Amino acid sequence: MSMWKLDPENVKNYIVDMFLGNKESDKLFLAPYNSGAHWVLFAINAVSEVIYYLDPVHGNYTNHPEIKTMLDTALKVYRAQRGAKVSKQKSNNITWISIKCPRQTNNIDCGYYVLRFMKEIVEKNKTIIPETLVVLTKE
Repeated sequence: MSMWKLDPENVKNYIVDMFLGNKESDKLFLAPYNSGAHWVLFAINAVSEVIYYLDPVHGNYTNHPEIKTMLDTALKVYRAQRGAKVSKQKSNNITWISIKCPRQTNNIDCGYYVLRFMKEIVEKNKTIIPETLVVLTKE
């Protein structure tokens, strides 16, 4: 079982500390997650409060409510600790974006695809991910 599920409070605190340690820079934090049988990727821009969800079987982030709650809470704690001013309209809203990305064609390549997504994101060195992620085919 993953640390995300075994000790969510410690994981949330670790994420907040990581955000706070990098609060002067606008960057993406990559968080691969394995639910026990499948890998997905969360890419988090803490400054703009956007979480990108990449899933090689095109699932939905709502399939992971415990992770969504933890990441939303971590961003709200980060927001409060850095003293960010947010309008009342946005105060409870973290933007979640499901990215259209290449789809795996079998039941075993999800880990490979998540690693490829991470590689493409790191190589592009951007703080946003386009709604459609183009990744080269398997090498």
